[in-house]
Parts: sequence; structure tokens; C-alpha cells
Amino acid sequence: MKPKKNIQQAAGLTKAGDTVFVMNGTYTNDCAACNVLNVLKSGKKDKYIVYINYPGHKPVIRFNGWAGIAISNGVSYVKVIGFEVIGNNAKVKLANALKQPQSCNNKKGKLDPRYNGNAIVIESKKNKRSHHIVIARNLVHDCGGGGIGASQCDYVTVEENIVYNTSWYTLFGTSGIAFYQFWNYDYAKGYHNIIRKNKCYNNWSLVPWIKMCKIYDGNGIIVDDFRNKQNGSKLGEYKSRTLIENNICWYNGGTGIHAFQSDHVDIINNTAYCNSRTPGFNPGQILTGVSNDNKIVNNIMVADSLAVINSNYQNTNLTYQNNLHFNITYPNKAIVNVSSASCINGKDPGFIDPVRGLKANFSLKPNSPAEKRGHNSIYSKTDFAGRLRAKSGAPTIGAFEF
Repeated sequence: MKPKKNIQQAAGLTKAGDTVFVMNGTYTNDCAACNVLNVLKSGKKDKYIVYINYPGHKPVIRFNGWAGIAISNGVSYVKVIGFEVIGNNAKVKLANALKQPQSCNNKKGKLDPRYNGNAIVIESKKNKRSHHIVIARNLVHDCGGGGIGASQCDYVTVEENIVYNTSWYTLFGTSGIAFYQFWNYDYAKGYHNIIRKNKCYNNWSLVPWIKMCKIYDGNGIIVDDFRNKQNGSKLGEYKSRTLIENNICWYNGGTGIHAFQSDHVDIINNTAYCNSRTPGFNPGQILTGVSNDNKIVNNIMVADSLAVINSNYQNTNLTYQNNLHFNITYPNKAIVNVSSASCINGKDPGFIDPVRGLKANFSLKPNSPAEKRGHNSIYSKTDFAGRLRAKSGAPTIGAFEF
């Protein structure tokens, strides 16, 4: 088969089990409101349709429409691997974004995708819901809207992506990686959803949310409303477990990682550093709120200035163990709203190079207080770099094993 001129042409020819290899080039949307790639066909169990960079190639998807890559209408058993997805931030100014159509400063006109486009989206339409989706090893950045988002799905894995400079100009309160209102495809045991080994940096909300005319979100990672109570949802409570492990989230406007109105979420062995940057919006580094049966275990949480470490708002059955809390500015006065006897307070974790930028290195120096202080039975089996944990004794706290 001859190569196609664009990814969409190849997508139209796929069947279960096919792989679409994408070679070097910059792929763009054909119209102002168009997506660069609409994934239209489903694979099958053990026969995923895979979109992946050709070996040695680095394809770029550059968009100013509503999405770079969109998976919708119930399309399932799909993998998206190895793309760089770049939004429209370089061509937008904040002053214009604050006055965009339908904003709190301008209720006229139609919504403009130039300010609100999301990099990779998985969403339901007309009660057709996607499941068994993998988004892996993509570089996602400079999007006015969110980075990687999934709504009303099940069995979604997002791993080994780098997501930065997203959510800046949208009206809709997006984040770097966001799962919203998931749906029960089945009730099988084990983790249905995994957010693992991602880097989330400098994702901010700079434009007030259209509903409240206030700044919200711009988080590194968020799991939101798995109880399906918002926006008139009739899906009922999502009952399966979600794992968030070995992620690194730093200098985001909102939280590093959090779950809200969402049950059965395990946040384990992550590193959150100097999040809650948005003035007047101080949610914390890693936390869960209005939720039940969640675990926050073996995480490093570092704040600065007056930023809080965490909160504990209307949670029930929260397991909070073996976390390390530190404030750079006030080492002895970190604002910690939930802790336990197994946690470490007021000790610098000893990162190798925690700079503000993608070159930051959150590996640990020798004699870190996090070394071998993790929970003996609740921990990720490997670390961010793929090394096995706890070969002897307890594992290390945070995303990196010592």
C-alpha cells in the first residue's frame, strides 16, 4: 500500500489489528474548526488499531482547531503513541484571550477554537462511549485548552507522556491530564484506568472559567466527578479503581495531582513540586476531596511560599500513609492539613536538580530522607525509570527509587 498524504486518509482504511505508521512531517488541520486526526474506527480485544511514529521518525501534529487528535463516538481498542502535538499558544496573547467570544468580558460571538483547542481528547457523543484506549509516549504542549483529556470512558491508560504549557487560554477550566465522569463498561476487578510515568509541567489556567468567572484548574493531573453528579449526568457512580503512580508534576497553576468527587482512586509514589502557582488559588500539591475509599501513599509533596501541601475536605475512608511533606520557604511551617504518624514532615527530600523547566531532575541524592521510608505493602512495583522497587526493605517515597 502506498503512503497516504495525511493521517486522516490512512485512518479511513484501518481495520482491527492494523498499525498506522506516521513518518516525519508536520500535520495540520484543514479548516478553522477541524481536528487534525479523527479516529473513526475501533479495533477489537487483542487487535487494537495503533497510531504510532515510524521507527526513528518524530511526526508533529500542529493544530489551531478544536483538537489535535480526537477519539469519540464510542471508538474503542485504540492506541496513540509517539507524537508531538503542538497547540496554538504561540499565536495567542493573553489580553485577547481574556476578551475572546463568550468570555466573562465578552458574551457575544461564537466560541473560538484558537483559544480552546485540546491536544488529545477521548469523549462520548450521543451516548456512544469509548473504552480500552492507550495514550503513550507523546509530547504534548502549548495548547490553549487541555493536554490529554478523557470523559465518560472506561479502561483508559495514559503513560509516559510529557505534557506542558497547556490550559492557558481556554474558558473551560482544563488541565494537563484530566479524567472526567467515567462510565462502567464492566465491573471486573483490578485497575481499569492508569495514569503512570507522565511529566506534567507549567499547565495553568489564565482565563476565568466560563461558569464561575474565576480561575480554576490548570492542574497537572485531575480525576473529576467519577460520582457523576455534575452537569445533569445520569451515568451513576463509577465503581472501578484508578491508579495514579510514578508521575512528576511541577510548577502547575493548580494542584499537582488531585481527585474530586471521585472514589476508588489510588495516588501512589508520585512527586509533586511547587504547584498551586495561580494567585489566590491555593489547592495544594496532592490531595483528594469529597471522595471515598482513596489512597494517597508514598508521595513527595514540596511547596514554597504560602502554598499548602494538601487538604482533607469531606473525604471518607482515606488511606494517607508514608508521604513526605516539605516547604522550601518555611521548612518548619509547612501547611499540612492531613498527615499520619508514618509521614515525614519538614525534611528536604534532596532532589538532584529541581529547576523550573523541562530539564528538572527529581531523582534523589544519597541519604535522602525518602529512602526506604515507603509503605511496606502499598507501592508501585517499578519507579519512573522502570527500576524495580523494594529489592530489600521498604521502597523509597516518590517517583524515583533510590
